[in-house]
Amino acid sequence: MSVTTLQNYSRCGQTSIMSLIVLLMHSLMVFASSAAWAASENQTPFSIGRPELEETFGADTPLGRFSYQAGQGLRVGRTGLTIGGFTTAEVEHLENGERRGGIEELNFLISYDPLPFAHLFAELGVGSLAEVGRGRRGIHSNPALEVERLYLDLGTRDALRLRVGKFQTPVGRWNLTPREPHLWTTSEPLIVEEVFDDTTTGAMLHGSVFPQGGALSYSLYGAFLPPLDAQSDEHPVRRSAGAHLEWASLRGWTLGASYFASQRRNGEWNHLGGADLLWFPHQRVELSGELLFGEGSIEDGATWGLYTQGVVETLPTLFLVGRYEHVRPPGGGRDINLFDLGFAWVPVPYFRFKADYLIADHRHELAAPGLRVSFSLLF
Repeated sequence: MSVTTLQNYSRCGQTSIMSLIVLLMHSLMVFASSAAWAASENQTPFSIGRPELEETFGADTPLGRFSYQAGQGLRVGRTGLTIGGFTTAEVEHLENGERRGGIEELNFLISYDPLPFAHLFAELGVGSLAEVGRGRRGIHSNPALEVERLYLDLGTRDALRLRVGKFQTPVGRWNLTPREPHLWTTSEPLIVEEVFDDTTTGAMLHGSVFPQGGALSYSLYGAFLPPLDAQSDEHPVRRSAGAHLEWASLRGWTLGASYFASQRRNGEWNHLGGADLLWFPHQRVELSGELLFGEGSIEDGATWGLYTQGVVETLPTLFLVGRYEHVRPPGGGRDINLFDLGFAWVPVPYFRFKADYLIADHRHELAAPGLRVSFSLLF
């Protein structure tokens, strides 16, 4: 058999596999949607985190009532202080032979309202608590305290607030909900993970207004402070600035637009644009997607990419998830096509179990196909 014939056969094989994957995804979503529509309309509407309204335990003290709600933290009397958090364990079984698992992180979420116009928020993480892996003996642990987020919000009006500190970079939708327990899959889309810095250390003006028919939200921000807890393998930008605009309609859809400019170490500026969409066509169905194009802050070189994701609650507390990604790596190279198929089970608001399988059309250092499973406990 000639080399040309082998190449043609390989292409045909890949095409057939990709067609089969698309067909399976379509069949999965059709089946899931049918099941969701057949569910009782009287059941609780679609949501990964149904609120726990009842108090788990509490006690009256001179400072007021100490009230704890599982998954929503401890309210410390009348002090305005709330302390909560989460921990996550993950297991990976990848196609390249890598096997690993362990307790990824222990994160504490601290909210403090000392004054009516001031809100302080902090997320402190302790990572690398325990890990085992193929080819490694014993349990490895290298815990270190990191400041994931730390900011002060000032203002009393919804229309205008000032945020100062380290906060999530408001690009798209996914990056505004960065923590694993609150996401539908165990892996992030590449356009979120590999294109721009997920946090900004600086200031942001943000707010919302409520015209008839929906809500209009905006964010204007810039980085001008040294980054907190910058990792040795990261290369944070010198300065950055951006804007995010979002319209949330009362009809069940939300549309957003983003712009992000970042100054590299060589003094040049990169520019990134994007759009995002969230739609609830039914109370048990969520459709979302993002598009990014331009030059990000992590690597030089033009890139573009998108993802679309569907989530269906087939049974109460059980959600089927499917995501497709298409990414052109920074600076060129062969485009990457990814499919992520899995489910999320949320039996109670403070416990999340997720499993999904990532499929790639070819091997790439940015894409690691395989099975991933995670358990998350919110406290």
